[in-house]
Amino acid sequence: MLWPEISMQDLQELEIVFEAKNHINCLNTKNYAGFIFFDIGSVLLDLDWDAYIYEVQKLLPENAIKDHQKTLKILKKEAVLKQWCTGKMGAYNYAQSFIKALTESAALEHKIPNISIHDIKRADTFVVGGVRLSVVELAKKLREKNFGIGVLSNATTWHEVLIEKKLPVRDIFDVTIFSQDIGYEKPEPQIYELAFLEAQKFISKKFNATLDVKDVYFIDDTPVNVRAAYKVGWNASLVNLLSDEILFKVSSNKMSDQELKDVSCKRENLIFGYNASQRVEKIFGNIIKI
Repeated sequence: MLWPEISMQDLQELEIVFEAKNHINCLNTKNYAGFIFFDIGSVLLDLDWDAYIYEVQKLLPENAIKDHQKTLKILKKEAVLKQWCTGKMGAYNYAQSFIKALTESAALEHKIPNISIHDIKRADTFVVGGVRLSVVELAKKLREKNFGIGVLSNATTWHEVLIEKKLPVRDIFDVTIFSQDIGYEKPEPQIYELAFLEAQKFISKKFNATLDVKDVYFIDDTPVNVRAAYKVGWNASLVNLLSDEILFKVSSNKMSDQELKDVSCKRENLIFGYNASQRVEKIFGNIIKI
């Protein structure tokens, strides 16, 4: 949760433009081009964590300590986020745990604010932003080139409902994998293994062929998730959402690695909407132009 930290090493190693050679060879020998998994948040649609944090903090008394990082730290320590994202905790228990962590981080243990589950769920709706329509169209074009297409997401139950209202992923994509449905989340290797098995079933059914791990592609905005995909043998690329101004400072050696890590988590240093869509399209530039 929240925008991921990006390092110099991440930019150097993970920002990849996929080559055409691999998918052409697959197409010529197996009659399909490959299978591509898209992350959803910050890839197919915008996320606005700042709007969410603002709504959460509005629930606290005016004079309360407002430290969302501390709230998250408590939730992570108690494995609440992991259980929630992997379907091992229900909405009621998650909301109760969140209220408890929020109260603790605000130093209000002896004066519990009147916050309801409805309040927590409403604040959560502000995370999911607009759909990047050109990325959706890109996915459709890739399917026309005999790729299978899927989504691989850590979106929670609440977010999935909002996503489906804006983007009917099950109507557009061939495979949909949500961490809450299978009990594992990115970057755990099991979620990639299960996603591969589902993609393999699709390729077998549609093309009467066998899917190889080297013919699977994956894009995500979180470095650790991209590295995990590499480890299981997939082609993977980081969707770089840093602004041109930040990237210029990086290329001009005017920013340290620690400074980059710090600024990469802040909304004002990122791009959204059409500009972000162009970064995604660039990853597939060698494939789409053929």
